[in-house]
Amino acid sequence: MKIPPTLIRVLQRLPEAPPAFAVVAALNLVRRQLWPEEDFAWLEGRTVRLQASDIGCGLSYSFQRGRFVTSTQTPDVIFGASLADYWIIARRQEDPDTLFFQRRLSICGDTELGLQLKNLMDATDFSPLFEKIPQAIRLRFGI
Repeated sequence: MKIPPTLIRVLQRLPEAPPAFAVVAALNLVRRQLWPEEDFAWLEGRTVRLQASDIGCGLSYSFQRGRFVTSTQTPDVIFGASLADYWIIARRQEDPDTLFFQRRLSICGDTELGLQLKNLMDATDFSPLFEKIPQAIRLRFGI
């Protein structure tokens, strides 16, 4: 999946807050469906940064008092990958380990936290979420 250059320019100009709010809102909406047994105590008060290497932007979030929230704190762990590679992970077309060993996914900072998150990504079936995306969007983007 190649991101159109015009979309990259738009994304690079956006402030971090709107996409970060959208991501944490989505995580909170789907948390019980995707991870019914997970209490995320190991993530409590920790900050994760998802950096999109191909557009030079990212977002940070944390888990506090039972909810995902945006964060401006220094990240404990930073994941770096292209937007396409994050999409590949979500669609389970490649596992995070493969992308990591191909140097398409980087993990910097707290290694233990990074491994827990990587393992969670690898074990998560995101497909129920794609079913909720309107048909027109799924057809347009091949979801």
